[in-house]
Amino acid sequence: MKGKDKFMKKKWQGTAILLAAALLLVACGTADATAAENAMDMDIPGGTHEVVDHAGNHVEVPDNIERVVIDQIPILSTYMAYFEGSAPYMVGYCGSFKDTISETVLKNIAPELLESQETVYAQSDLNIEEIIKLEPDVILYNAGNAEHAEILKASGIPAIGFATVGADTPADPLERYEEWLKLLENIFGEQDKMDEFLQRGDEIVAEVKERIAAVPEEQRPTAMILYQLSDGVPQVAGQGVFGYYWLEHLGVQNVAEETQGFAQVSFEQIYAWDPEIMFLNGPGLMDLTVRDIMDNTVEGADFSTIQAVKNGRVYDTTLGMWNWFTPNPDAPLVLAWLACNTYPEAFADYPLEDTIREYYREFYGYEITDEELEGMLQLQ
Repeated sequence: MKGKDKFMKKKWQGTAILLAAALLLVACGTADATAAENAMDMDIPGGTHEVVDHAGNHVEVPDNIERVVIDQIPILSTYMAYFEGSAPYMVGYCGSFKDTISETVLKNIAPELLESQETVYAQSDLNIEEIIKLEPDVILYNAGNAEHAEILKASGIPAIGFATVGADTPADPLERYEEWLKLLENIFGEQDKMDEFLQRGDEIVAEVKERIAAVPEEQRPTAMILYQLSDGVPQVAGQGVFGYYWLEHLGVQNVAEETQGFAQVSFEQIYAWDPEIMFLNGPGLMDLTVRDIMDNTVEGADFSTIQAVKNGRVYDTTLGMWNWFTPNPDAPLVLAWLACNTYPEAFADYPLEDTIREYYREFYGYEITDEELEGMLQLQ
């Protein structure tokens, strides 16, 4: 059953219970007419409950949420997973996300997202006037954006912060996507709803890590994540960002480990690091492709001397539900995909295609096509 159906069912069930209670009070003569009238007049949407968000804020949110706006936080795919393949109640989100959605499987699983109103022109430009016009019940935003937090708080609309990088907990995508889902459970008042989904993800991760653990240290390659090219200056995944934790889970040596955050470095430094594997941040966040690197057509750079290029071990992270290097509900599949590319011999018999298909079928209610799967895998 899709998320919206569940909430409508819950709403009608709640109404029936209240009506029955009021009638019982009258029939038994145990309450006066005023109490019965109050019970009949109770409006479920008027109730609230407290949510503690990832910034430590205590926020009163409606028990019945029917209009949601998302600002900045890339949580649309996680939101869809929470509702088992649909995205109900979504009336607006960061406008720049629409371009990302149009390149992902998400557009096919939850096409209603493309119909939502855009509320900001880009991730940094909050359009509070347009948000207020949408009359949302709640706003989900980036807990690390203090400026947005103040503006949203002043609007009087309940706003719940979701952690990204720079939070009190590590920016580990395998932990962060679970934290996002648990916070959604609190917001919508459905504790433990995602337990089965998270359990399956943990099982996939455990199996992948068991295979990685069996790979001798001397057979583990050096690796690097090229996060971005900003005005011709490379940015790599240093300590504290999502990519850092992906490489840590893989058990490889991150050649950029000495750097911090999304670190700017020179091409010369990359040549000196000479990684055996290079992962690109992928479509939706960076236009640079594997072909650009392999054909050595990047302006101002000569990647031809790097081991990763010489051995054809440059991989472009893909767009399943979202860019796979950011927190998203495909996170266990991301680790499996990374491991299959990093340790092809150890994972030669790993059923990656079947695992992805079953995951999408069971939890998103979606039969992934051969073309979509081929785009995700990019196995060489």
